[in-house]
Amino acid sequence: LSRLCQLERVAELQLSVSHHLDVHIIVAPLKMSSSDDLVEAEPPVIDPYEVLGLEREATADQVKSAYRKAALKNHPDKVSDDQRDEAKEKFQSIAFAYAILSDPARRKRYDTTGSTSESIVDSEGFNWSDYYREQFRDAISADAIEKFAKKYKGSDEEKDDVLLAYEEHKGDMDKIYESVMLSDVLEDDERFRKIIDEAIASEDVRSFKRYTKESKLSKAARVKAAKGEAQEAEEYAKELGVHDKLFGGDKKTKGKKKAKDSGEDDLAALIKSNQQKRAGFLDDLAAKYGATSQPKKGKKRVVEEEEPSEEAFQAAAARLKKAKAEESKPAKGGRRAKR
Repeated sequence: LSRLCQLERVAELQLSVSHHLDVHIIVAPLKMSSSDDLVEAEPPVIDPYEVLGLEREATADQVKSAYRKAALKNHPDKVSDDQRDEAKEKFQSIAFAYAILSDPARRKRYDTTGSTSESIVDSEGFNWSDYYREQFRDAISADAIEKFAKKYKGSDEEKDDVLLAYEEHKGDMDKIYESVMLSDVLEDDERFRKIIDEAIASEDVRSFKRYTKESKLSKAARVKAAKGEAQEAEEYAKELGVHDKLFGGDKKTKGKKKAKDSGEDDLAALIKSNQQKRAGFLDDLAAKYGATSQPKKGKKRVVEEEEPSEEAFQAAAARLKKAKAEESKPAKGGRRAKR
């Protein structure tokens, strides 16, 4: 049951899957947004340098890198429904900031006038709606993320991010991995620790006891949890019949390449199948513990849009499991209890 819940939360599944695909594919949650629903008629009024956290002297490569990081962190399809409006506004500002600073002519006009609206005047072929839709679609594509990962992993920028996270979270490695983009406990632990240890030795950062005195048990638990997530993703992929597509079969190299090419489609199929399984399970719960009203014959059952909370779901699941266990116990005299 926990796997059904975990895999429905795509953010958890993708981390396990991406480790095996050698590419950190970020897949949108179950309810994917449409760029047509999000885009405003007019671009926002912003300071593009402030939005992307850049100095005025930032190079073109720094602009591109800052945009990629901000877009990955703030894409509307990576947040829950109640946060989507806020993420929409944030992403629009990020996309427009990049539209200004990535184009030399627009950037020069902005630096001269200080106005974003004047920066896009007479800009050949620039259409805000079309541009936004393109950025919305491409920002979290597997190809875009893979290209970014190749530049980011092992870079000075990643090193700075590791050390910033280290200081912000006072040496808490769990939170460091949550903060640093594209980080993986199984791949990056030795490398991250080397970065931190060298910075401590050179007195670039403080020495925190939470880091220097972390127990072997704590480290082992983190690695075990990461391996468990990876194994869980593989096992569930096998159950749904998409393991070879996601992780590759006996022909590992060929399988891996196919997985990269079709990773997002396969994950979408995995999620859809999981939804169906969960829906079926909820039907079983309803039948077992009784809906207050029964549908008329010949009529399709109306499915409520609002699902139970996680706590209610787990509690009901536990009751159902217990009930089935009781039913399976043999009755006195060696016979099975009546259903």
